[in-house]
Amino acid sequence: MAWNQERAALRIQRFKETVPQGEIVVEDFARYLGERRVLKASGGLTEDKLAILRVPRNRAITTHGVHIYANLIDFNGVLEDAGVETEASHRRALEFLHTHYSACDSLIDEFEIQRVDFHGSRLHAVVLTPEGRENEPERIRKAISFAAAFRQMVERLGNDFPEFQTAVRVGIDSGPAVAIDSGKRDEPDPLFIGSPANHAAKLADGDEEGIFLSNRVQHARDQNAPTSFTALAKAVETGFLQEGVSARGQTFDADTRLAKAYIDFEAQMKRREYPEQASDAAFRFHHKEPPLKDIVFAEHPPSNAIRMPLASIFADIEGFTAYVDHAIQTGNVAEAVANLHVLRAEMAAVLREDFGGRKVRFVGDCVHGLLAEGNSRETNAMDSVRASVNAAGGIRSSFDLCKMALPGIAGLGLAIGIDFGPTPICRIGLRGAASVRTATSRATCVSENEQRRCTGTETAIGEKAYAVAPAVVRQIFGSERVISNMDYDASAMLLGTMASPYVSSVQAEPMRAHAPEPMRAHAKL
Repeated sequence: MAWNQERAALRIQRFKETVPQGEIVVEDFARYLGERRVLKASGGLTEDKLAILRVPRNRAITTHGVHIYANLIDFNGVLEDAGVETEASHRRALEFLHTHYSACDSLIDEFEIQRVDFHGSRLHAVVLTPEGRENEPERIRKAISFAAAFRQMVERLGNDFPEFQTAVRVGIDSGPAVAIDSGKRDEPDPLFIGSPANHAAKLADGDEEGIFLSNRVQHARDQNAPTSFTALAKAVETGFLQEGVSARGQTFDADTRLAKAYIDFEAQMKRREYPEQASDAAFRFHHKEPPLKDIVFAEHPPSNAIRMPLASIFADIEGFTAYVDHAIQTGNVAEAVANLHVLRAEMAAVLREDFGGRKVRFVGDCVHGLLAEGNSRETNAMDSVRASVNAAGGIRSSFDLCKMALPGIAGLGLAIGIDFGPTPICRIGLRGAASVRTATSRATCVSENEQRRCTGTETAIGEKAYAVAPAVVRQIFGSERVISNMDYDASAMLLGTMASPYVSSVQAEPMRAHAPEPMRAHAKL
């Protein structure tokens, strides 16, 4: 399989026509919420929630909400047994996530806020009501109360089930963002684009537990508050458990809502004790013959999970958050949304149509994909890494075509990370459409961190992928495992220069292997 410029250009044009900028309706959340309330009152709303769900591709909802990112700090230690990923450690890791996702969803439902996404050890939720800029302090109070309750819930869960113990770090920011969804009906990909979600995620990234507030949130609580980059004092955090929280038409303090959510969670855990009632909670693994493009996540509950060595690819659009913030400020939201729909669709299409890979999910303006080469019994590591490098080149070439075809994005870049290793694949958490598509392993964590250390012109591979790669791949990436400006033509030329996986001396400009300056340290895995 290979990338082709003519085919990619036709796809991009088709994606542009599918969601033309002129047909995107930008709607304020207050109006959207009013429509949902009318539908619910008339019985025309089948879901018992007023959240932003399944936004059509031709719509974008402008919001002013409080974004919460919660990070289960100790998750990565669960992935391995004595430094090695095993079937048992992966089963334990998925049970860990499955349990915490279920507990978190119970709490989210009780607080009547919106879960946006789970991605590995990270939760993204948003508080949208009471709507209106004048109610921002109330939304912030609700968000902090939820964060305090969530940390308390995880602590209780860990006390009752010691195998699921973990510290929690929460980041909270508030401000304008745009809600869209470019997923399919059976695989929604909700997204709030703009800086609040991005900033909350950065605040949640770290080893120190606690609740961390952005400057905007701190000043919205108290105009005279000094800027602080430390966690809320424990006494202050505990005090938020006594705050009244209005949801479901009633007001209870956060601690009461926590207690009610935990009762619901305990009922779920008891059902797991009876396999005939909840058979999909038992994790069973099997190998999947490549290509991976035909994976249907709905067919892979825990009881039918895939586990196999594969290549994980993260491709992140650099500069997109600032681009969206500017679009919000200048009233150019429709163009930004149309562009993102095309960019996301084309990156996923390169993975699937050109290289037989599978998109797991969109994480903001980033796509996470999986790729493998092999047969019904085993994965060919060397061929898989070679194919993933070619796929990375194809994604970058398509991105460059998008920059020529779409208005206003000439300044954006693309950072790509790759790694290789055994990875489980399934859906976990709640049943049905609310379940979470997941592929979580050291390889997925490392590929994401490799992407983070790249600039918008670079591609990097992790140590495991580097170790099993053909020698030509090791040479072109160099000892720092980073290369600049590697599009598909460059990758195909370099990887196709020798039939055997031995050393090649070919180099090409403007591509260059080097240590990025300044070299950024890896985030904690």
